Amino acid sequence: MSSTPYAGRHRLARGGARRPAILTSGFLLPAAAAAALVLTTTGATVAPSRPPGVALTGNRAASLGGSVDRQAAETRADDEQASQRRSQAQLEAAAMLGRQQEKERIARDMARAALADELARAKALARAHAWLMPVHGFTFTSAFKMRWGRMHTGNDLACPTGTPISAMSTGEVIFTGWMGGGGNTTKIRYWDGTVSFYEHQSRISATVGQKVAPGDIVGYVGNTGHSFGSHLHLEIHPGGGGPVDPHPWMTKHDLRY
Repeated sequence: MSSTPYAGRHRLARGGARRPAILTSGFLLPAAAAAALVLTTTGATVAPSRPPGVALTGNRAASLGGSVDRQAAETRADDEQASQRRSQAQLEAAAMLGRQQEKERIARDMARAALADELARAKALARAHAWLMPVHGFTFTSAFKMRWGRMHTGNDLACPTGTPISAMSTGEVIFTGWMGGGGNTTKIRYWDGTVSFYEHQSRISATVGQKVAPGDIVGYVGNTGHSFGSHLHLEIHPGGGGPVDPHPWMTKHDLRY
């Protein structure tokens, strides 16, 4: 048979099984649909596709789980830090309170010590400024008055010879020795300026410049000088001036006889 113009249009027979039209190049499925095509022994079935983001792969789930764990760990770490800060603040507050209490205790102790020192000084001063009788066991025999045409400038306190004579308060011995009619005499200037005269002593035991305290022995009763019987002639000179009646002065200083 001779060639005709349409000979080229006839398709040549091809061997082998014919492929379904759906698999031919002229009938291509989209990539997503092709991936969803499931072949079974009974035919082809298209599996329904899952919306994006609904299904989680194992790696994605693990990643999200790790993120949650990290957040929980960070929260716990924050809580622990906050707890540590609170504990530190409490410790600092307790330490500050302790320091303040210690300062207050020290201040109280110092105040008590200062008060105790002040009381001790006051007691010592009271003892130092106390006034005592110069002799004990005496008999009052003569007052401050005119006697035998002249002024008797003291009080006579009759005592046995050798009776101790003591300082009346805190002071200093300013004279010891013989003084005419007064015989053996001791003069003491006290802390307030008052001067006492002790006359007619049998013996003087003090020395000039000696510091004396109330009750310190400075001599002994006698009968020296112009004296009629053993006794202490006591004169009181306030401020170191002239003599005054010892009785009112001694009463004012709570000395009774």
